Amino acid sequence: MQAASPGTSPALPKLLLYLIVVMLGGALLAVPLFHLGKTGHAWLSASSLRDTGLAPWLLKEIERAHFTRYFNRAVLICAIVFIWPFLRWVRMDRSLLPAWRPFSTGIKQWALGFALASGLLLALGFVFFKLGAYQLHPQPRWFKLGEPITAALGAGIVEEFFFRGLLLGLLLRSMSTRSALIVGTFVFALVHFLKPPEGWQIEDAAVTWSSGFLVLQQIAGGFGDVQFLLAEFATLFAVGWVLAQARMQTGALWAGIGLHGGWVFGLKWFSAITVYNSGWLPWIGGNLKIGLAPLLTVLLTGWIASRLLPAR
Repeated sequence: MQAASPGTSPALPKLLLYLIVVMLGGALLAVPLFHLGKTGHAWLSASSLRDTGLAPWLLKEIERAHFTRYFNRAVLICAIVFIWPFLRWVRMDRSLLPAWRPFSTGIKQWALGFALASGLLLALGFVFFKLGAYQLHPQPRWFKLGEPITAALGAGIVEEFFFRGLLLGLLLRSMSTRSALIVGTFVFALVHFLKPPEGWQIEDAAVTWSSGFLVLQQIAGGFGDVQFLLAEFATLFAVGWVLAQARMQTGALWAGIGLHGGWVFGLKWFSAITVYNSGWLPWIGGNLKIGLAPLLTVLLTGWIASRLLPAR
């Protein structure tokens, strides 16, 4: 076990306070952001610019944006605004990041992680398809790989630097290794779980000053749904645990970036070519990250990765 460094203050209370401030700030900011979007839509629609440049795309995006989307953007804005004072508060620096291996070694670890995660997840999707839980999309986007690849690279790089780099490094500095892994993994799963139930929305005409807190209430209600908790939160926790173990085993972020990106690519691409048929919860859900079957696949992926990846 790694002991906490002398003179370091506990990171967990500060981290929890940061998350609370971000969520409450998002709830407060969501309503004015929503009204700003609708006002901007009305102005742009009446403007002579409505058919030029990016205006048509922007108008379409605003039209299909429900309040929960504004809530998500408000939370993201608050997370960005408050991250700098948080980093200064906890005295976070570059020394918290794991050391980089030679580029050639890192690329091999990334490729192994990506191939393993995406391959096993898509194999699971094929099994679901053969069982009848999914069917082919009427217009499957077989070769539109831009979005899945972009999402895979973005999530893999950004989230691994934050969660398994800076955050885990911070926790390792102030608590034991096991405690840091558990807390870091829980925070990762919690952040990805903080969203309202699928399909739940607030009608535009019903949005009031308290609508952001209504979204928070719906998010909190998800923790009372035992079946949903087991089906999705457990899988998110398993993903975070496997990624943290890969970081600790290799001493670098390459393998985690590959694994993370592989799962995101498999999820996005499978969703682009199939349509969900029926609910088989808790084993099979509406996408490849929901259900006990995806949970077992993630754990299997982690077990194989631990056997194939080198130890530092």
